[in-house]
Amino acid sequence: MIAGTDAGNYRFKMAVPDAAGNPKLITNRFGEPFIRSVVYFAEDGSIIVGTEAENAALADPKRAVFDWKRSMGTKKALYKAKNGKSYRAKDILVILLKEAKETIEAKTGEVCEEVTITIPANYTDVQKQQTEDAAGEAGLKVLYMPKEPTAAALGNELHKRKNSKALVFDLGGGTFDVSILDNKGNVCEVIATNGDPKLGGIDFNKCLSEIILGQFEKAHGYRPDPKDHPVFDQDLCQRVEQLKLALTVQQQSQVVLSCDGDSLTASVTRGQFNERVRSLVETAIKTTEMTVKDANLSWNDIDEVYAVGGASLPPIVRDELEKLSGRKISRRCEPHCAAALGAVIAGRLEYARLGKEYRVKGGTLPPPDFYVREILSRSIGVAVLDDNDRELCSEILTKNTRIPSIQTRTYKMSEPNQSEVLIRVLDGEDGAEASKCVELGRFELKDLPARPDLIGRIEITVNLDRNGMLTATSRDTESGKTAEMKITYKNKAEAA
Repeated sequence: MIAGTDAGNYRFKMAVPDAAGNPKLITNRFGEPFIRSVVYFAEDGSIIVGTEAENAALADPKRAVFDWKRSMGTKKALYKAKNGKSYRAKDILVILLKEAKETIEAKTGEVCEEVTITIPANYTDVQKQQTEDAAGEAGLKVLYMPKEPTAAALGNELHKRKNSKALVFDLGGGTFDVSILDNKGNVCEVIATNGDPKLGGIDFNKCLSEIILGQFEKAHGYRPDPKDHPVFDQDLCQRVEQLKLALTVQQQSQVVLSCDGDSLTASVTRGQFNERVRSLVETAIKTTEMTVKDANLSWNDIDEVYAVGGASLPPIVRDELEKLSGRKISRRCEPHCAAALGAVIAGRLEYARLGKEYRVKGGTLPPPDFYVREILSRSIGVAVLDDNDRELCSEILTKNTRIPSIQTRTYKMSEPNQSEVLIRVLDGEDGAEASKCVELGRFELKDLPARPDLIGRIEITVNLDRNGMLTATSRDTESGKTAEMKITYKNKAEAA
């Protein structure tokens, strides 16, 4: 069984192929088409996941972990157990994936060994590596990690609409991505992508919380602090999510809250909400506009606009997107589960690429009659010195390069008679100051024959695989000596 998963910050969605190979959603034990992305660490040492975890958190929120996804790739401890063990975002993903694996197996009666996991388009190599490692710890082999907007396009069957261009506006719980895909012939190709890893439904909810807390403070003279009133804060988080959904269909809605005996019936209008979130929406719209320009397209060139992700539902978001694009958002767009459905299709595509038979209960499925081309969402280069001894980024793989991709550039030594070279691999644009770029890793090429002249002799090759995982190799053309680096989840280089 090869499952497709969308590891959302709020909801973890799962899908599997039916006998004909079409993706179908897997429901949890309550019949919901998702697992709530909440983990609760009980007093007795047990770990509770999903709806039960969310309910348990109402009584003791300090034991629960929400909003984990933005912390992927960091060392931030989201929960610390009595035994001293710290749970980071990767550990939370392990727990969620184990729950998903058990749920899939219980619902299908089959063993789930392989999985495709959707990831934000702007995930770093460290975040990708942690995602792959988490799956391994959960007993799953990662077949492929499609980008979330690409998977959402597949889940909305863009590949069945020939000679069509679509823009996918993916505003999820924790991150925002926008991609443009061109489906031509039997190729569905991503031609531009951008995003913001710190923009999502969390931020919309914070805006609503501020409105409500302001009303509470006005009524009772104080603002409940999350540290002193954790139960109130947890109740507020749940009420705010419900309020946000209500305001998508109503002009006004109310929530009732209580803290230390002080009650409040908070009333919020859609206008108040819109005013608070307008800057967030403008950021998403500007990113969308930039993506169309990056693709060298006009809006007249785009046939469909898909708005996916829970945070894309508020009317202000959809109105501004329609105003920008000059067209209605596609009515046949599935906003919530498309990425999980598309992950199943991506799994079939990967099996076909590998030349493997894709088996389901009904037998062996024929390979799909199309394929997908992904692109790099950011530029990758190395640190070099310019004529003024400033350390700058020299691009090797430019943004929007098709992946998988292998590119090589040759560099000079920085000084005469140099016998070793430190290679720093950077995430940054060409010509940017190295100090302002993200260092992905570093490795050395040592014991090189010294030469007084500064000839081009150091070849650096950057290899990006299907999942966007990075390997860098250096070779001295004078001596033939080589060194290689692979990015690990600890963000350190492994030199060979």
